[in-house]
Amino acid sequence: MKKSAFVTALSIGVLSINMAFATPQQAVSQVKGNATQVLQILKQANGKNDDAIRRQAENYAAPYFDFELMTRLSVGAPWNKATAAQKQTLVEEYRKMLIRTYAGQMLRYKNAQVTVSDKATTKNGGAMFGNRQVVDVNATITVPGQQPIKAVFSTYQSGGKYKVFNVSFEGAFKLVQMKQQEFKPILDSKGIEGLIASLKAKNGSK
Repeated sequence: MKKSAFVTALSIGVLSINMAFATPQQAVSQVKGNATQVLQILKQANGKNDDAIRRQAENYAAPYFDFELMTRLSVGAPWNKATAAQKQTLVEEYRKMLIRTYAGQMLRYKNAQVTVSDKATTKNGGAMFGNRQVVDVNATITVPGQQPIKAVFSTYQSGGKYKVFNVSFEGAFKLVQMKQQEFKPILDSKGIEGLIASLKAKNGSK
């Protein structure tokens, strides 16, 4: 299995950032707590309850991702030309795609350890984020028998929470940028409707 598949699968759980806080340091503290909690959820899997445990981890994580922003960044400029209905469908299918592709692999890594750095990197998010602060939370993911993996969780503050909008690993694998590269040829040749059709086909949507 590719490393990118593993780390993204694990991040679906680890990045469930329920941060009703206002400072990066408090955000870091919350990431540490949530990393511990999601791994505790996964460790309850016993082979008979795997589906239920996976859904529990998914449900815990999903509300704290900004799937709309992730979709918008992945689609790029064509997003601005999409109708409201097309945007809604794109977000729904993007969310399904992430869960379908990665969440099913989470249980394989229930013995992982996540060490979150006390230092976070902050910057002005610019117009895309209404000049709000973007906070990159750094962590190391370790699985027995494998080399540690450096991860960066990109978040921004929204309604008293920090919500995840991108994930990168080892400075190379970046989820949003990877999807940009995947989507661009489809958008160039078939447009928004072509991308929607492609996502639906992969997700098994009607």
